[in-house]
Amino acid sequence: MTTPQAGQLRISTKFHWLTFMLSAFAPKATINGHPVSLAWGENFVPAPVGQHHIEIWVPYLWKFGKAAMTVDNTYGTPQVYYAAPVWTWMRGAIGSSEVKSPGLIGALIFYGLFAAALVLCCVGVVISGGGNPS
Repeated sequence: MTTPQAGQLRISTKFHWLTFMLSAFAPKATINGHPVSLAWGENFVPAPVGQHHIEIWVPYLWKFGKAAMTVDNTYGTPQVYYAAPVWTWMRGAIGSSEVKSPGLIGALIFYGLFAAALVLCCVGVVISGGGNPS
């Protein structure tokens, strides 16, 4: 009986600063159906040489930001990049090169409109005399 050759996978995980609360939840993965705990940042996961189906997500109330890809570590250690989404109902981004957090532009527009509405309300109160009848 032969033993499988030793190999590894390099998995980089990140989240955008707007979703800072994700730092409280460590990402999880399944590699060929086997559960693996990850940390935010660089992770080196031992894996036999061959093809591997990787699925990564953040455990929240559900599998938040699920993303999957297949890699082959026959000729070296493949680099896998994962970025958690900014919105909870979106999929995460995964790839063999740097990926950006999905939903970032929409979040920036939403928060910008919210901030503008808040400023306009404050300016309106100041202009109208602070709400005090004279």
